[in-house]
Amino acid sequence: MRTKRQQTVAVRRRAARRSASAGGGIYAFRLFVAGTEPNSLAARQNLALLCEKHLKGRHRIEIVDVFKSATAALKHHVLVTPTLMVVEPRLGVTLLGSLSDTKQVLAALRLNGHER
Repeated sequence: MRTKRQQTVAVRRRAARRSASAGGGIYAFRLFVAGTEPNSLAARQNLALLCEKHLKGRHRIEIVDVFKSATAALKHHVLVTPTLMVVEPRLGVTLLGSLSDTKQVLAALRLNGHER
């Protein structure tokens, strides 16, 4: 049996998923990178291109360089770079790597490729 709080959290998660899959709302991302390492540069570029194509005008990207802010990485339990955290909507999604597999990234973000 669920508590009232668990029910509220479940309802909010379902609403966020519906909003995300319906293409509504702003997506906020936090991308942890390691300076100018090749995979980090690729992740930056791939995320920017994906957002431009599928979330034009509906996204925010925060770049966190772990070389400059190791405490932020530790605070968010990031041990591998590049790491992409979806801050909003709260999908509970964290992606690792260069984000080069666009289909996989879109699926993880619950975007079907039709949002423009």
